[in-house]
This record gives sequence, C-alpha cells and structure tokens, in this order.
Amino acid sequence: MAAAVCSAAIAAPYTPKPGSPERVAICDSLREYVVREHSHAKPKMKIVFKIEYLKVDGNFAFFQGTPIYEDGSDAVYDCLMDMGYSLLLQKKSEGWTVLADFCGTDVPHDEWWQDMRRKLPREVPADILPRFYRENLGL
Repeated sequence: MAAAVCSAAIAAPYTPKPGSPERVAICDSLREYVVREHSHAKPKMKIVFKIEYLKVDGNFAFFQGTPIYEDGSDAVYDCLMDMGYSLLLQKKSEGWTVLADFCGTDVPHDEWWQDMRRKLPREVPADILPRFYRENLGL
C-alpha cells in the first residue's frame, strides 16, 4: 500500500515583470517616498528606477536600485542624495509603503544594524533580502 504524501505549494520570492501592475505600484510608492525623503531639490521630470534587485514575497518587497529621470538622465546629482537606494516595503490596504529605509551609508556600523534589526517585523520573509542584509541582520 502506497503512503499518501500531501504537498502544499510553497510560494517563493519572485521579481515582478517590468510593466506589471505590481511592479508599477511598487515603483510609484518608491518614487513618492524617495522624492519626499531624499531630495534636495524638486525633480525636473518624473523619476523612474533602474532596478538592480527586486524581490516580493506575500506582502513584503525589497528593492535596490538607482533613481533616474524618465529620459535616462541622472537624477542623483540634480535633485537626489548620492547614495545606494535599498528599501523594504510592505503592502497594506492603501498600497505599498516603505517599512524600512536602508539608504544612506556605504559602511554601516554595528549600532546601525542593531537599530535596523529592531525595526523589522518578525514576519518579514528573510528570502527577499539580499544575502548581505540577511547576514548582517542575523536573519
């Protein structure tokens, strides 16, 4: 007699396809946040993102990338802070919102990592974070 095996589909982190409604919604939220929190001047045109890393799992997403103008020109020196842009988002009823901002430092110190660790909800799936962040956050 064969034993019955029950297997449930386990969702894995994924990258939303360019132009998909989910990716557009994430980038729209990022745009609002980045302009509000990291600009030193009003952008002269719409900010878009050169995405280097984007992973989604459930209601969480992790983004790394560079904000640029929609014509491809550099927005960083024109209106935005010159730094790496790494952000953790959470999908809520009103849409995607930035949950944790990892921007601003090339060489984070121990206190910075401890502060970031305290801010992260336990339900954030570690698999959406790049290995560098997982290791330094102890996830």
